[in-house]
Amino acid sequence: MSERKRHSRADLDVLRKKTRPEILEIFGSFEDRGQDDESFIKKAATLIDPDRVPGLSNAASYGDAERIGQTVLAACRRPLEQASDPSPTDVTEADKVLQNRFTFYGEEHTLPDDFDWDENPGTRHWGMDLNRFSFLSPLTNACLQTGDARYGRKAIDLILDWIAKCEIERCFIATPYVFGSYLNNTIHCGAWARCITRLIPTDIVKPVELLRVLKSIHEQLGYLEVVTNGHAGNWPTIGCQGALASMAALPVLRDQDRFTSYYIETLGNQVEEQILPDGVQDELTPHYHSVVVNNILTCAESCASLGLSLKQRTLNTLRRMLRYQEQTVTPGRTAHVAFNDSDPDSVPNVADRLDRLGMRDYLPEPDSLGPEAYPYAGVGFLRQRASEGDLYLAFDGGPFGRSHQHEDKLGFWLHAYGRDLIVDPGRHLYDVSEVSFLPYLKSTEAHSTIRVDGKDQNSRAHSDTWIASAPGSLTFSESSEEVRASAQYDLGYGPSNEIDVTHRREIVFVDNRFWVLFDTVTGDGSHNLESRFQFAPGDIQLEGDRTTTCHDDANLLLVTTGAWNEIRVLKGEENPRAGWYSASYNKIEPTPMLSLTIDTDLPWHYAVLLLPYTGTNPPDAAVAYAEGTATVSLGSEAFTVTST
Repeated sequence: MSERKRHSRADLDVLRKKTRPEILEIFGSFEDRGQDDESFIKKAATLIDPDRVPGLSNAASYGDAERIGQTVLAACRRPLEQASDPSPTDVTEADKVLQNRFTFYGEEHTLPDDFDWDENPGTRHWGMDLNRFSFLSPLTNACLQTGDARYGRKAIDLILDWIAKCEIERCFIATPYVFGSYLNNTIHCGAWARCITRLIPTDIVKPVELLRVLKSIHEQLGYLEVVTNGHAGNWPTIGCQGALASMAALPVLRDQDRFTSYYIETLGNQVEEQILPDGVQDELTPHYHSVVVNNILTCAESCASLGLSLKQRTLNTLRRMLRYQEQTVTPGRTAHVAFNDSDPDSVPNVADRLDRLGMRDYLPEPDSLGPEAYPYAGVGFLRQRASEGDLYLAFDGGPFGRSHQHEDKLGFWLHAYGRDLIVDPGRHLYDVSEVSFLPYLKSTEAHSTIRVDGKDQNSRAHSDTWIASAPGSLTFSESSEEVRASAQYDLGYGPSNEIDVTHRREIVFVDNRFWVLFDTVTGDGSHNLESRFQFAPGDIQLEGDRTTTCHDDANLLLVTTGAWNEIRVLKGEENPRAGWYSASYNKIEPTPMLSLTIDTDLPWHYAVLLLPYTGTNPPDAAVAYAEGTATVSLGSEAFTVTST
């Protein structure tokens, strides 16, 4: 297939009009409808590389379907001890799947015996997850550890059912889930390959079934070769890892060299294109930054299995990406900073994978992680080093990002003494239905920044600013007494960006002990301003200008300056929503938010003290603000902090 024309997304309009025979020809495959098993096996042998399958050429020359199937099966067989998972398995989830009860992120639905893979009884992402086949893992583990073939048989039958119902000629015509997202295809190809490889030693997998799976994977790799070519974002990297993982598990396909060459090169090009010079993936979302890190690691593992390697430029960039990833994990690994579409509870941990790859030195030493700025991403870390303590603040002063965006510029995450205290609220669901909190969680009002005249930021209207071609407004400096970072939002508020007001925020980490936040709002006329602070789960207590959290071990004292018209706590509010937090996908809980509002002429300036402490008794602290200078009193100590 090396001489076959390579298509890209630029050809999609033409490809959508192709007939089934033409699509099969493009993928170098064949028509299997109406063929009996023997005829199918003989044709499927043409998709297999005889140099990778001892005895295949001889069996094919005799037209011996049984021997063809057995030789391919033998080439894919691994020792049972390599296929099994030594960890104990709870078969509860596998038992549910036997009954066609599928659960994804806590959402369960029962499907009929003969179901349509493109139908979805649940929220939007549920149908995606069904087509990603994560349920194969519990089925396979249950089969291997209990010896009950029903589990393995169910896994194989579900794969074959998808293949039998798949209309490959529609692959370039968006169907709801089967081809509605090519992520579904690349993820399930890897899942199929891992499942089949682990079940082959049990003799549950029949030769003709293996060849049907290999044919489908071959066609889907051809499909992925087209749709990842010319695409951007984390998706193509997922395509690359799924394709390489499939071939690493089942390394017998005729076009393996062509495919591996393409996916290694594509991964290298994608990483070069979408990773900013400071090492941050351009979606500017810690969760999807980590997705790309994991995709690169999966590709590296697959290449090692295949006797190949990634481009050195890809590995060099991975090292920088890992540093940023570790910076966005809070001390003690309590959370993953949830800027944009991220899940705080999904804390990345790749140390063991790096160890197995002989790449542990790619992971930065914990004490090397201290105050640091990422100028293209616009993110600053005002924090202690591990040897000094765990006071940590991540400040988001960057652009909107390629996708997964929230209108949250100048928000921040604060952690101290083992606790996350001020947080980013997460994402809940990829759904805009009535049950989804995503529309709220993406809004400015869900974040620790300001709104103007009841309106949100509107970076979305300025697509030319989404990805930084040069360092943005973030400034960052460090001295022995303080670390400071500042940035501004100046793109306008409201659905038409009609409110021409600029918000500048500067945060100063003082004496390795506390933070002072300075806000300046400039523009013409009089406006209603609302400054919000989204706290972590728990309760907060408000007394005048002082707000304290109510944990039993570590807390935060927030003291504000300024003659606010109203200071109030919002928690679990509806119509409009306020005070909600999503720690992981499909989870949502009421969480306190502090709201400060004022009607004022511009400019407006104020300062906020953010003082973490251990125990339940707030320290004797106060803050005064005048003409750009905050004076902080801590007992008998006094600190003067001036905004730049």
